[in-house]
Amino acid sequence: MRVDSHKAHTFAATRRLTDGVPGEGTPFALHLTDESGKFRLLALDFDAHHAGSTADIDLAACTAALTAAGIEHLVCSSGPGGGYHVWIRLSTAISPQRLAPIINAFSAAWPSLDRGPLSNSRTGCVRAPGSPHRAGGTSVPLTDPHIRPVSLRVLRTVLTQLTQPLQARNKTTAGAGIAPVPVHVDVQGHPYLAGPKRPLPAQIRSLARAPITDRTDASAVGWSILLGCVHARMQYRDVHEAAFTDRWPGLEFVRTSRTSAGERTPRFDAAAELASQWAKAVTAASYTHRSTAGPSPARRTAEATVADLLTRVHARPGRWSGKTGAQDRLVLLALAARTLAAAATEVHLSERDWALAAGLTRDTVADRLKVLGQQGWVARVQRAAGPWAAVWRIVKPGGGEQRSGAVFTREMQSQLHAELECAREDIWHARPLGVLGMRVWTHLAAGRLSVRELAARLGVCPATVRSKLRALRSLGLCTADGRVYRSRSRLARAAVAAGVDGAHADRVRLYRLHSAVFVWWFTTRHQPERSDALAEWGEFPNPDQAEQTHPTDIALAYGATATGPPVSATTWGAAMAAQDSHREADPDSWWELVAAARAALPAPDMLLAPHQWARTAA
Repeated sequence: MRVDSHKAHTFAATRRLTDGVPGEGTPFALHLTDESGKFRLLALDFDAHHAGSTADIDLAACTAALTAAGIEHLVCSSGPGGGYHVWIRLSTAISPQRLAPIINAFSAAWPSLDRGPLSNSRTGCVRAPGSPHRAGGTSVPLTDPHIRPVSLRVLRTVLTQLTQPLQARNKTTAGAGIAPVPVHVDVQGHPYLAGPKRPLPAQIRSLARAPITDRTDASAVGWSILLGCVHARMQYRDVHEAAFTDRWPGLEFVRTSRTSAGERTPRFDAAAELASQWAKAVTAASYTHRSTAGPSPARRTAEATVADLLTRVHARPGRWSGKTGAQDRLVLLALAARTLAAAATEVHLSERDWALAAGLTRDTVADRLKVLGQQGWVARVQRAAGPWAAVWRIVKPGGGEQRSGAVFTREMQSQLHAELECAREDIWHARPLGVLGMRVWTHLAAGRLSVRELAARLGVCPATVRSKLRALRSLGLCTADGRVYRSRSRLARAAVAAGVDGAHADRVRLYRLHSAVFVWWFTTRHQPERSDALAEWGEFPNPDQAEQTHPTDIALAYGATATGPPVSATTWGAAMAAQDSHREADPDSWWELVAAARAALPAPDMLLAPHQWARTAA
C-alpha cells in the first residue's frame, strides 16, 4: 500500500500490508493494479469537493447499474467531504487497454467520477476502507465488505445499462428495486428516512455509551452512530437531544474537534456541525439499499463450506458406491442443505429430521453417521440435551490436505436441492428399487449406459443393476433401450402402481408424532404441573427400570422411540390412541401444543445430564 505520511495527499511512501496499519491518523491507499500493471481492483471515486457536485446522484446511478448487472460492490463514505468510493473485485487481471472502454463509459455517465486512479496503471491508488482522511474522518464501509469478484464479461453488461435510453434505464432500475429509501424533511428542514421508528441495535448503543479516549477515532465512532440512528428512523431532533442534552460520549466529535496536539477543543458551532454530518448520514443511508449488499459473512462462510464439501464429494465418485455409499452421500447432502438454510457452519439436526431431508430412515442415518464421523466427513459438536437435537458440522480437510477452493454458485445450490428432492420421492420406498434403484435411474437420466458401465459406476454387480432395470421398466420409468422418464407426474404414477404413494408423507407424520410425544413427556420432568402426562401414564421408568424394560414396550406405551416404520397402522394406532383420545384429532394442533411446551423448557445449558435411557428414547 501507499502511505501519506505527511498528510500532503502525495502517498509517496510505500508499506507492505503484512506490516500492519500505519500510525494513527495516517492515510493509506491500495494499488488497483498488480506488479505487471494489470488491474485487480476497481475503485470508483465520486468526488464532492466542489459546489454543485453530483456525487450523491452519481452514486445512486452507479449502484443501481451494478446491482442490475448482478455485480457485488462495496460502498464507502470517503471522509468529511461527502464523497464516496465504490470498490469492485476483478476475478482475473485485466489490462488497462481492455478496461479503457468501460472507464470511458463510466466517466461519461457519472460526471463526479475521478478517473485519475483508473488511468494510472503504475501508481494509481485509492484510500482503503478504514483509512483516515488527511482532513479528518475515515473511509467508512456502508455495505458488506465481503464481495465476490466479477469477470470482465459481466462488467461489460453495465455498458448495456448505460447505453439504454434514459426512460428504459429508469424502468430497469425501478424493476430491480434499486431506488433509494425515500427521504423526508421535518419542519426545520432536516432530512430523515421515511418509515416507523425502530430501536437502536445493541452495538450502536454500546458505541454511544463508550467514552472517547486519546486513541479512539471519534469521527469513525460518531459516523457509525449517526448511520445507526438514521437506519433506526430517528430524526434530527432526536439526535440533537442525544448529542447536547443526554451528551452521548460517542457523539463527542460533533461537540469538539481534535487539535494537532491530540487534544479536543469545543467547536465554534457544534449544532451546525451536527446538522451537516446528519445530512450526509441520511444521504449515505438512503443509498445503502439491502439489494446492493452481498450476503452476510456467516452465510459466505457456510456457502464456502458447502462448496468445498460438494466439490470433494464429486471428486471421489468411488467413495459413494454400493448401497451404503449412496446413503452416505444423501446424508452429507442433507447436512449441506441444512447448513445453507441456517447460514451457519454448526447446526442443530436430529436424526429424524435428517432422515426426512435425505429420504432415508432414522436408523439408517444413525448408522451412517457413525461411519462418516469416523472417516472425518462430519463431526458432532454437541450432544443432544433433552429435547434439543445434537449440533453437527461439516469437517474441513485437515492433515495437510488442501481445501478445494471451490466457489459456491446458484447452480450448485439448485443441483443440491434437486437431488434431495428426488431422494424424497415416494417411488424409492418400493422394495424392488430403494436407494440403488434411484441411483440407477439418475445415472441413466444423465446418459445411456450399458449394464456393465452402470455396475462399474455404482460399485455393484451386474445382476443387481439388471434387477433394478427390470423394476424401473415394470413401473414405467424407463424403456428397454435405456430411455428414462424424468417428470414428477411419471414418478407419482409409478408410486401409485407400486403401492407406495404417500409413503414419504406417512414417514413425516410418524416422525413428527415420535418427536412430539418425546418432547411432551420430557417436559413433565421439569414442569410436571403443566402437563397431564403423569396423570395419564404415571411416572416414567427410572434409568434402572428402563434398562429392564424392552424398548418395544416403551415405544408402545409412550411413543418415544422409533425403529423404523411401524409394523402396521394398528400397532401405531394402539400406541397413540390414549394420547389422541382427549386431544383434538388434528395432529397439527397437537404439534402446536407440544411446540409451546418446548418453548417453556429451560435453556439447554441449564439442563442436567441426559438420562441413560435418552439414547434409546430420543
